Amino acid sequence: MEKNNNVIASYPVIVVGSGLGGIGAACQLVLRGEEVLLLEKHNVPGGFATSFVRGRFEFEGALHELSDVGTEDNKGSLYRFLERLGILPDKLKFKHVPEFYRSVFLDGYDVTMPLGVEEYTEKLIELFPAEKKGIEDFMEMCKAVLEGIEYIASKGGRFKPQEVLKEHPWLPRVSGITLSELYEKFFTDKKLIALISQLWGYIGLPPDRINAYAFVAMLIFYLKWGAAFPIGRSHALVNAMVEAFKKFGGEIRYNALVNRILVENGRVYGVELLNGDIYKCKAVISNVNPICTAMKMLPPEVVPDEYKKKIYAPEIGPSGFSVYIGLNASYQDLGLNAHETFINNNYDMNAAFENFHKLEAPKYIVAACYNHIYEDISPLGTTELVLTTLQMGKLWQDVAPDQYFYIKDKISDSMVSLVENTICPDVRDYIEVAFAATPLTYYRYSKNIEGAIYGTTQDVTNGPMLRLKSRGPLPGLYQVGAWTNFGGGFSTTILGGRIASGMYLKDKIEGRW
Repeated sequence: MEKNNNVIASYPVIVVGSGLGGIGAACQLVLRGEEVLLLEKHNVPGGFATSFVRGRFEFEGALHELSDVGTEDNKGSLYRFLERLGILPDKLKFKHVPEFYRSVFLDGYDVTMPLGVEEYTEKLIELFPAEKKGIEDFMEMCKAVLEGIEYIASKGGRFKPQEVLKEHPWLPRVSGITLSELYEKFFTDKKLIALISQLWGYIGLPPDRINAYAFVAMLIFYLKWGAAFPIGRSHALVNAMVEAFKKFGGEIRYNALVNRILVENGRVYGVELLNGDIYKCKAVISNVNPICTAMKMLPPEVVPDEYKKKIYAPEIGPSGFSVYIGLNASYQDLGLNAHETFINNNYDMNAAFENFHKLEAPKYIVAACYNHIYEDISPLGTTELVLTTLQMGKLWQDVAPDQYFYIKDKISDSMVSLVENTICPDVRDYIEVAFAATPLTYYRYSKNIEGAIYGTTQDVTNGPMLRLKSRGPLPGLYQVGAWTNFGGGFSTTILGGRIASGMYLKDKIEGRW
């Protein structure tokens, strides 16, 4: 037992980390009347939901677009959650993306896809009339999966698996196969498959490896509720959630780095900060990745071997490589006519994925032009363009210090060249500010293993239905973040935090401690 003179205070629940999973859990708990302390190591909340300034530009750190928001007339679950917190519709506003995405290939193929289930279906049929039957059947399958997801959500987690098998058979079917295996049931045209698959980078695996459930759920959520971006950038979303958290009675403390989770008689009883301060509690919800939580923050002897296998078995997913560019010309003058443009070297997604494992020019990037939907995100007459690809964080661990900037600049230059050769030939003439973030940058900021931005890979063995759940290795300990539940992404990570809070409340009611 720790000395009492180190104990600062006691709380029923302590949330460690105010990333999206942590703040999602904390807000859900205070909505249910729980007394919560949220501890954050940085001086601001949000994790990857942040922004930074270079010159006269303030860049969005990570968010391209949110799914599951919708509008007041077509509310997604994230909208409804923010509404319950008193944030929507008045305290936070969104810019809505008019199109789904633009898809460009180096051979000149250039298509902009619309949002909306019917509009998207009609566009695919217009482009690939020979695949009409398969396209219609594929979209019906997507809608059936959504019905299954909404059924499970309506049950609050209290449902019988046999009911899902009987009433919503597509849900378990897509959970156990790859996206490519799913495509085989509907399509033959490789160009059609490449076009539908463009968002594969949002999850980090190509169709041959990605869990079909993860992709289909993402696709249909965007098509039903559209894509949105918060005015004030992603940090405005987090700030609004923190203010709501405090309004409902929650406490947050910054510059509070948790060093240890304290254990007594086989269950957690508090946390110790790096400075020695102790906060006692009955439950801890950790937004720190599960490997660090279990193997660094807990006494090693208390973690069961079975749990160690669960956290070490899945493959660590990719990190990001981003180039943030401030241009001294308007997006209209530059011809940047979409918010989100996927630029592809060719139609081989496996080759693009293999390139993530090399310190070479990428074959697949996404170019986000925020001014297309949010004109005053940068000074008048300027444009913010963010280029992003994925890379495995391990690649950068062996880079010699004297080679780091050379390699970073070389990859950055190749990404700008892809933009030059496809959507904006004169882009270099207007660059005022340019700054690159490598996997090491993502690691330094988040301390995620290998700088992973999506947690572990969402393949067939580690999809949303099979992923690590929130209950930790000890009574009273819960995990949130991209490594758990439904995986990475802003909306899904917030949802995962809410799921963890539900598990805590259920365990509290049932006396599982």
